[in-house]
Amino acid sequence: MDHQPVSWVDGRYARSRKFLLGMCVSLTVTPVVAQVATTANAEYRTPAQRERAAAQMDPWSRGSLQRSGPLVESLSLHPGDSVADIGTGVGHLLPYIARQIGASGTIFAVDVYPEFLNKARERIAAEGWKNVHAVLGTERDPKLPVNRLDGAILLDTYHHLNYPEETMRGVHRALRSGGRLFVIDYYRSRENPAASIEVVRRHIRLDRDDVVKEVKAQGFRLTKQFDHMPFLYVLVFEKR
Repeated sequence: MDHQPVSWVDGRYARSRKFLLGMCVSLTVTPVVAQVATTANAEYRTPAQRERAAAQMDPWSRGSLQRSGPLVESLSLHPGDSVADIGTGVGHLLPYIARQIGASGTIFAVDVYPEFLNKARERIAAEGWKNVHAVLGTERDPKLPVNRLDGAILLDTYHHLNYPEETMRGVHRALRSGGRLFVIDYYRSRENPAASIEVVRRHIRLDRDDVVKEVKAQGFRLTKQFDHMPFLYVLVFEKR
C-alpha cells in the first residue's frame, strides 16, 4: 500500500525512487492468475526491509514533488464520501483525502504490511481523525465492507498487486453501485525522473492500456483518463 504486498501497495513516491533497484518481474500463472510482482515488491520481503521502507516513504518533499494536493482535488471527491486509500502505506494521502470529504466522510486506510499500517495508525492518532480507519488487508482481499464505498484510490499500487484480479473483485464488492475506482500509476513506456526507461519496464508489469483491459474485466467501466504528470496517469472507473 504506500503499498502496499498489496502486494499492492501505495502510492509511494518514495517507492518510485527505488525503481533504481531494477530487478526483473517474474510472472507466475496459476488457476487464479497470480501476477507475482517480484521486482516491485523486492524491498518488502522481510520485516526489517519494510521498517526501513516505512521510514523513507513520506519525506517532507513528497507532497510537492508528487503534487498530491492537486492530484486528490482532480478526483472530485465530495463531502461525506466514503473512500478507501488502498495501499495507504504510512498514510501520505490521508490528509488530502480528509480535506476533500470532511468530518462527515469516512476513510479506510488499507495496506497489507503491518509495518506500514502501524505508521499510518500513528498519523491517524496524531491528527485525531475519528473517521479514518486502518485496515489490514491481504494479497487477495482488501477486507473492505460490502457496498459501502463511494470511491477507492490506488496510487502507485496497482503494479504491486500480486493478485490483481482478486483484489479488484474485492474492490468491486466494496463499492456502491456507481462508485468510482481511481488507478493512478506510472507509465511503463515513459521515463520516470528517478529511473531510465529500461528500469521502469522491468519494474512495471503493464502499461496504461493493458491495465484498463485488466480492470474492465472485473466489472468496471472506464469513464475518464488523464495524465497527472507526463509519467503518471490517472484512470477513473465506475462500478457496473
